[in-house]
Amino acid sequence: MKKPNKSSHDELNLTKYSVIRNIIYCLNNTAKCHFLLLCWCVLKILVGTLIPILTTILPKTVIEMVTAKQSLYELIVAILVFMGSLAILSGADIFLTKFIYHQKFRMNTFYLKRVALKGLTTDYINQENGLFRKLQTESFMCCNGNYSPLSNIYETLIKFCTSLLGLSVFGAMLVQVHWGIIVFLITTTTISYYLNRKIIAWTAANNKERIGYQQRISYINNISGDIRSAKDIRLYKMAVWFSDIYNNNMKGIAGWYKRLTHKLFGVAAYDSGLALLRESIAYLYLLYLIWNGQITVAEFVMYLSVVTGFSAWLGNIFSQLSSLNQINLKINYFRSYLEYPETFNRSNGLISPVNDCPKVIELKNVSYRYEGAEHDTLQNINLKIIPGEHIAVVGLNGAGKTTLVKLICGLIDPTEGQVLYDGVDVRKYNRVEFYRLFSAVFQQFSILPVTIAEIVAETVLENTDEDRVKRCLTVAGLWEKIEQLPNSVNSQFGKTIYDDGIEFSGGEIQKLLLARAMYKSAPVMLLDEPTAALDPIAESMLYENYNQISSQKTTVFVSHRLASTSFCDRILLIENGRICEEGNHNELLKQNGKYSMLFEMQAKYYRENPEETEVAE
Repeated sequence: MKKPNKSSHDELNLTKYSVIRNIIYCLNNTAKCHFLLLCWCVLKILVGTLIPILTTILPKTVIEMVTAKQSLYELIVAILVFMGSLAILSGADIFLTKFIYHQKFRMNTFYLKRVALKGLTTDYINQENGLFRKLQTESFMCCNGNYSPLSNIYETLIKFCTSLLGLSVFGAMLVQVHWGIIVFLITTTTISYYLNRKIIAWTAANNKERIGYQQRISYINNISGDIRSAKDIRLYKMAVWFSDIYNNNMKGIAGWYKRLTHKLFGVAAYDSGLALLRESIAYLYLLYLIWNGQITVAEFVMYLSVVTGFSAWLGNIFSQLSSLNQINLKINYFRSYLEYPETFNRSNGLISPVNDCPKVIELKNVSYRYEGAEHDTLQNINLKIIPGEHIAVVGLNGAGKTTLVKLICGLIDPTEGQVLYDGVDVRKYNRVEFYRLFSAVFQQFSILPVTIAEIVAETVLENTDEDRVKRCLTVAGLWEKIEQLPNSVNSQFGKTIYDDGIEFSGGEIQKLLLARAMYKSAPVMLLDEPTAALDPIAESMLYENYNQISSQKTTVFVSHRLASTSFCDRILLIENGRICEEGNHNELLKQNGKYSMLFEMQAKYYRENPEETEVAE
């Protein structure tokens, strides 16, 4: 099979599959997931073709029977047969339309599950990639809802196949009159199609402008009901400002649609003129044939209907081809997302046994540069962490502390150098199993709206050890708060889903996250600013409590408060992507270097009389 082409000029670097290949892709998925849906679609195509054919033949049959002076009984029977058949077929068509609409839900679920699974299991580095996130958004929109592209493809294919089958039948009937009629109808309909293509081209060329207006309007709509923004909006009198922005964007999008309407009106005028020309010439030609006795009155009525139906079928085919091209682009987004390359080792990687004993972690000449960045975030880092060692990583914002933590636990791989665990390059491990070695609390976190116990244990209640949950919450300093709740650890978190859900402050959420990390009890603990929302005293007490119960575990603390990590075995000061100072708290103070200066700057704000410090200095 020919490999799909990649365009270096494509903004999203899409995998470009043809319309045919994407149709086959969708049909194969439907056959695997819901084969009966394909059967219902085929039946609807047949029903949709038969209805206009019977409607076209009925007048001819009635006129011929009247002209032949057949009995009234025979005429009534013929009409009842036709009308009964049409009634049954019309009812079946309505039923199939609604039935297929609801049956598509299973396919929506199938595709949405694949999108979600890709997002949940993809390499973490992909989630930091702007291209990947755009594809993720487009993929979700591609299959979310019964009017999404991957759902609309069924209606589009049904209409296309129905039109193609009906066109074939009506074309065979018109050939009996004159093949020139078919050529004339195809020519005029093709001209109409290309006129409408101009509208599609204009829409595509100016779509970015419309999306910009819609995104800004959507943003203001969202934050107007966002509790996190409500305080700032009122205190800084932002309502008038947002209102002006909203009105300007509403005027902008109204202007965009006004320009579109003008173009649509012009194309519609030309299209109507062509339709009038098409119908008039066909009508005059059929009158000529009946005047010369080449066709009967009954045939005249039938062929006039056939001409109209042929043009409609042909127009539908062109219209559905345009729709298929648009759907094809969206499916390419979807498939490019699912096929986005994964670099981490999984099925064939080494598996490190998970136990309570951590191993040596070593970084050799490690540098890391984020995609699109001009400079390395970390440069030539050499670091060896012995089992059970407690290390603090400190430095100013943007120094590279979080990047170092992500490298240690294998969320990202170094641009240069090696990260070793137990002497083995992290790239050789099964990455999924490797993550079991680490517990972590990051600055950016995710908490599900479930019970407190389930949040801490990261599993369902049936598999939760409540005593262990209590111990972890106690160490984290949150048990007194949880104990006072009506349902204790079984209380629901958040009001997103539950009206009686518990809301926590920023500091309490960080304590909850720390309890979750402790419950996992992995050999290595990574704490990236886990207590930023706590006051310094609470942070120091929390760290000291954790330090006492985790003497056998390797722990990396990241903090911007230097005093809170003074108990650590070793402290690394990172500046401009490099380890500029290293040692324990006392050793670094004696060096009178950058660490000592930062420590004194922070410490003087917590002394009772900072002025005395300044005098002493």
